[in-house]
Order: sequence, then structure tokens, then C-alpha cells
Amino acid sequence: MWRMIMVVLGAVLLTGATGLAAEVEDITPPADLAGWQALGGQWTVSDGVVSGLAKKDENAWLLWTGRELADFELTLEFRTPVPTNGGVQFRSHWLPRLPLKDGETAETAPKQMYGYQANIETRERAANGRLVDENGRGPLAQADEAALKTLKQKDWNTMTVRAIDDQIEIDLNGVPATRYKDEAFIKGYLALQSFAWDLKGESAAVEYRNIRLRDLGRAGSWRALFDGKSFDGWKTWGEEEWTIEDGAIVGRCGPKKSEGYLATVETWKDFRVRGRFNMLGEGNYGLFYHSTIKLREDGYPVISGLQGEVAPEYPSPTGWVYESYKRGWLEKPDMTRLAAWALRPGEWNEIEIRSVGNRVTTWVNGVRAVDITDEGQQLFEGSFALQLHTGGSAGILWKDLFVREP
Repeated sequence: MWRMIMVVLGAVLLTGATGLAAEVEDITPPADLAGWQALGGQWTVSDGVVSGLAKKDENAWLLWTGRELADFELTLEFRTPVPTNGGVQFRSHWLPRLPLKDGETAETAPKQMYGYQANIETRERAANGRLVDENGRGPLAQADEAALKTLKQKDWNTMTVRAIDDQIEIDLNGVPATRYKDEAFIKGYLALQSFAWDLKGESAAVEYRNIRLRDLGRAGSWRALFDGKSFDGWKTWGEEEWTIEDGAIVGRCGPKKSEGYLATVETWKDFRVRGRFNMLGEGNYGLFYHSTIKLREDGYPVISGLQGEVAPEYPSPTGWVYESYKRGWLEKPDMTRLAAWALRPGEWNEIEIRSVGNRVTTWVNGVRAVDITDEGQQLFEGSFALQLHTGGSAGILWKDLFVREP
């Protein structure tokens, strides 16, 4: 019990320290919208006020392109000259509309926003400040009545959105509105919304100003697995090629084009691990955990372990969990899920895996792929290993590899 108390206390202190150390950024769009991207609607800035004008039934977004965010605190003011709908989108993703219609492809399908939204709704007081899974599960939590009473329909209101680990909080005019735990999305982009849904007139606008961001990074005590310059703490298995170039691990198939692994010397039981990867072309790769490796007489490495799949197909099985040489897929990849479309082909991506007991959860670029209880699990401790699977001759880059207690 004492150890548990100390772990919780440490996490609280770390979060608090991170929040205090993080600088507050003013990310209010300038007049030319530099650093922001309009996705529908008409967005303008005048005297520091951002106005998003949407036509009737149009859903318009203004996406902040600065960077993706995991844990953060955002404060802004909003006003609707004509009562309408808007919102603050966070940990979000601009991806193809699913399911695809007949004849549509990944390239031709229209895109829409996915992720969390702190709702702004000045036509119906009770809908303001609620938490929504946009284009997914819908409303997740309604706002507290005390916060709803503070809403000023045509004047400026203040909204604060706070996301730390799986805890999401929304305040309205300084009054707590929504408190909710969820981890379907753990990282993504910010966006402002103007949604002239079910409008009586031809168009309506939502105005925003004084947008302040505190980037809190990632909650918890993360430890680097790779120092960016050496293979200290790692061991090569097989005859494939592993090098370090420009601060990244580079894996390429050697002359045999066989199986190869770069594995940690240290082992883990329960953990949370993440890493960024960039696949250089065709092939098959993975991030193994709870693994052990042995060499056959011919030098071929045989691994016993589970892996978070990393594959270049799109939509992709990346993030689904596979047990090599034994049970295969713990859950068959489902190309209709949002996570299958979260991969960014030809770009840097991130996979995250959490294993606690026999429960495993994975995310791809912050979008949850699987969350399963493995009733048949037999492997509970082992190394992490980067895989070059047979045929993965194009190669892969890895960097920003971190681990923490779950």
C-alpha cells in the first residue's frame, strides 16, 4: 500500500511540476492564418478575433498545424453573435470518412474530423460544455448545471480544456463543467469548429480570441530506451543490418534477407512503451514485447513474444497484436476501424503499447487500435525488440523510444 501511495504521489507531483514548467503560448491565429489551416467555411481574423463563418448545415474547421498534443491545457474565449454551434476539437485527426461508400478509395473519400470535442452550443444551454467523440460515439459526458448557468449567449465566455493522461476536464467561465476518463485518443491535433447545423438562416459564425496553450508533454515518468547515438542496452540477433544515422536507428535487411531483431537487454513485465517509426517502403516490421530470442544452429533467430504490428499497407494492421510462432493474431485486424486509417504512409508515425497483467492496449498515432484481455496469455516478461521480418528489405527508421511504468 505504501508503494502504491508513493507512486500515485509521484505521478501527481510530476504532473504538477510539468504544468508549472510549461510555458503558456499564445496561439491565436494572425491575420494571415499562418500556422492554421482552414478545412471548410470562411475563416478571418480581425483585431485578434477569429471568426468562423459556416453556411447552413456546413461543418467547418480551423486546424492548428503547430504540432500534435498529448497532455495540455487550453484556454480561450468564445462568442456567437447569432446563437449557433461550435467547439474546441482536441487529440483529433483529419481522416477519410468511414465507412467508405461504393467506389470510394482512401485517396478519393472525403475527410472528416475524429477525436474529442469540447462542445459550444449557444442555442441550447444544456449542450454547452459537454464532451463529444466527434464522428464516433457521440456525446460522452454532459456539463454540470452550475457551469451551464454561467453561459452568456451573445457575449464572451471563457472555456478551459485540460487533458492529462486519461483525465479530461472542461471548465466554463471558471466553473467545472465536465470531468471524464477516456483513452480512445491519447494524442492529436487542435481545431476550432463552426457548425451551422440546423440553422434557420443562411449562415452563422463562431468567434474566438485569446487562445492560450500550455503544452504538458506526456504525463508520467518516461525513460529513454535509446540514447540517439549508441546501441548501449541493446543486442543484435541475426545477420540483418542495424545502424544509427542522424540520431535514428536504421534497420535494413542484410545479404540473407532473413529475420532480424534489435532487442533490449533489460526485461519488463508491466509497462507502457512508445516509439516513432518511418517505413522506407515495402516490408513487414514490428515492436515486440515480453520476448526472448534464441539462435538455431544455422544462426536464424527464433523469437518467442508478442508484437505490435508495424506494416506499410493502407489501411493498415499496424497496432494489432500478433504472437509469433504460436497463436497468431490475438484479435484479427479490422480495416473498418478508425485506427486502421490512422497510419501516415511515408511519414513518421508512433505506436504505443501498454501491457498490464493480461490486458494489452495499443495506439497508432494516438488512436486506440486494440484493448483486449488475453485469456490465453503465457508470456508475462521479456525484452522489447525491433523486428525486420523476412522480405522487409526496404528498411525502417526508429527514434524517440520511451518506456514507463503503466
